[in-house]
Amino acid sequence: MPLSNPEHVPAVLHFVQACRPRSILDVGIGTGSYGLLLRQSLDIGYGRIQKSTWEVTIEGVELFEPYRNPVWDFAYNRVLSGDIRDLLPGLGSYDLILCNDVLEHFPRAEARALVLSLQQRGRVLLATTPNREFPQGAWGGNEAERHHCLLGRDDFGGLVAEVVTGITSCFVCTRHEDLVYPLLLAADRCPSIAPARPLHPWVRLRRKWRQWRLRHP
Repeated sequence: MPLSNPEHVPAVLHFVQACRPRSILDVGIGTGSYGLLLRQSLDIGYGRIQKSTWEVTIEGVELFEPYRNPVWDFAYNRVLSGDIRDLLPGLGSYDLILCNDVLEHFPRAEARALVLSLQQRGRVLLATTPNREFPQGAWGGNEAERHHCLLGRDDFGGLVAEVVTGITSCFVCTRHEDLVYPLLLAADRCPSIAPARPLHPWVRLRRKWRQWRLRHP
């Protein structure tokens, strides 16, 4: 559907703020709800109310043109209509790529390939997808809304954290070493975290100490 599970929206925004992105690609924007939330969080929330003062570039991709509405024009710098797999080679690089409630609409092999392609374009990938079988057919006249696969943590390279939020999970991924620590700190402050891999107790202690030092310079 062109809407997100409301249970994972806080987790997504939590990690977005931890990334402090200046450029974002939102894949499968649907009605554009994330575009509006991102704009509020990253620009309007800092007093940059007028579009002429916005500093963050937010671009979107949507396959189903009938989802178009005024939010697209307000929240996004531009929205491209089409299949992300066709459009991605012509796009640039981004600090953050969101892929929310999209991957389950592809066969698993194609979804995994898309994850790799997106990671080549974005420093951080935030992806949400169902964590249990959730059958869905065409919706609202959109055949692309059918669900085809179930993904898990093994399908995401560079996984830093997994947040389980009801029937969906949010996967936080990066292949950039300078971003791993800030994302781990964000994970420490986010509820319902399942670490990507068990951490040695000394690693956990060192991370907590560094987090304390950041708060007490």
